[in-house]
Amino acid sequence: MARVIHAELRGGYCVYVEFKDGKNGVIDLKSELEDDHRQIVRDLLDKEMFNTMRVDLGTLRWANEMDFCPDYLYNLVNAKKKVA
Repeated sequence: MARVIHAELRGGYCVYVEFKDGKNGVIDLKSELEDDHRQIVRDLLDKEMFNTMRVDLGTLRWANEMDFCPDYLYNLVNAKKKVA
């Protein structure tokens, strides 16, 4: 299972994410937020709420308690690396 050990906001809805195994990259979460119908996810489109991001229990978590599965984030980083 992937574990996030460090993350930084990079502007817009981009986040630099570093995993325990050393894999890292910048992911843009905007489409994930826009495409999800759940209100807890869509609340993160508010920049003030999005900027409350922190690393908690090996993943990204926000003040509204929304989080992403760390394996999902890991797959997003891997997908981006293959395209670039």
